[in-house]
Amino acid sequence: MRIFKNIAIKNRIKKNLKKRTNSLNGNKLQIQRVGCIVDIEEVSKVDFLKNFIKSYGINSENYVILGYDEKGDDIQIEGVPLFAWKDINYSGGIRNYHADRLWELEYDLLINCFTREKLPLLLLSSGVKAKLRIGLGGIDPAFNDVIIDTPLGDGSTFLEEAKKIIKTLQ
Repeated sequence: MRIFKNIAIKNRIKKNLKKRTNSLNGNKLQIQRVGCIVDIEEVSKVDFLKNFIKSYGINSENYVILGYDEKGDDIQIEGVPLFAWKDINYSGGIRNYHADRLWELEYDLLINCFTREKLPLLLLSSGVKAKLRIGLGGIDPAFNDVIIDTPLGDGSTFLEEAKKIIKTLQ
């Protein structure tokens, strides 16, 4: 059954990527709403993301940090809501309140904090509407507008580079 689910997810990802447009279109970037997708296996502490978002003066109702945990044993870790493989149905839809919230709004900035191509992460990322997508190397460039090829580590180098890029677009 996992094979059929994988096929459905891959088809949904392809459709999402075809629909994706560059919303910035040469306009200045004003960051008011931020979405983050995090692989909890790679990033266990997300404080660096919260600090980054708050440095732009964004209130908690205007950002979403959503983690992915393959096992799905927990619903959140350190205040970060999670989605799991089991939250994806056999047609490639995600049945998770927090993922739905991430999908229904448009974001000025989407940060993809993962370096391994896991179908659930790619599915979620491909379905989010965002003006600018920043991510790490290791995944297909179609999922990000800007790729910062640095080890994630504590996130400080990644975020320093992200700030430089954002500053040039503002």
